[in-house]
Amino acid sequence: MRRTSFLVAVVVLAGCAGGPVSSTPTATPTDTPAAPLTGSSQPDPDKQVTLENEWNETVTLDVRVVRVATGETVHEATYDLGPGVERDVYSTAAANPDGIESFRVEVRARNQTGEATIETSSCYGGVYGVVRGDGSLNVFYPIC
Repeated sequence: MRRTSFLVAVVVLAGCAGGPVSSTPTATPTDTPAAPLTGSSQPDPDKQVTLENEWNETVTLDVRVVRVATGETVHEATYDLGPGVERDVYSTAAANPDGIESFRVEVRARNQTGEATIETSSCYGGVYGVVRGDGSLNVFYPIC
């Protein structure tokens, strides 16, 4: 019984070691070009700033978008959103980004401030500033 358990353990552990061992050498290509980079390496200038009000009262939201490299404010405005309203208020494409650039989006509502920094790359989504049903502010963005 003891010998059988040991043999089973060796077989199981050998399977975790990367598969069967072959005495036949295999060729490894060394001149294969690297796969093209995806996601963050691809510029995508159109990142939307979207505001949403899930609360049961009209909310005033202040939005400021800053180009991180220069500190320049590229958009600053105030929006009033009624209950249940969602609205796209800005696109980073309007700032004419040069390739991949970072933008900081600041949102203020109900004495709360949130911010998110995104890049104009295909890996980043736009920024969402959402006043939740309990009146709290949530600022976020999707990323791959």
